Amino acid sequence: MSIEGGMSGNQKRFVCPNCGKVFFAWRPDTAPGVKVKCYFCKHEFEDEAAKRPRAQPAAPATPATPATPATPTAEN
Repeated sequence: MSIEGGMSGNQKRFVCPNCGKVFFAWRPDTAPGVKVKCYFCKHEFEDEAAKRPRAQPAAPATPATPATPATPTAEN
């Protein structure tokens, strides 16, 4: 949890693919897939969390359809 604002997350170490410099950036738990901007060259890139496929929310279970009643036989 951050000291300043109470936002949950942590700092992660990144290496810029453009300039190769190492820097740290805050990664909030609520939005793990946002882009990271290099502090040195301002190059914007995606971290490994942004490259992962997003988990689709589970579809609500469809209610079971009631069994159809047997058709009554016609008696003469």
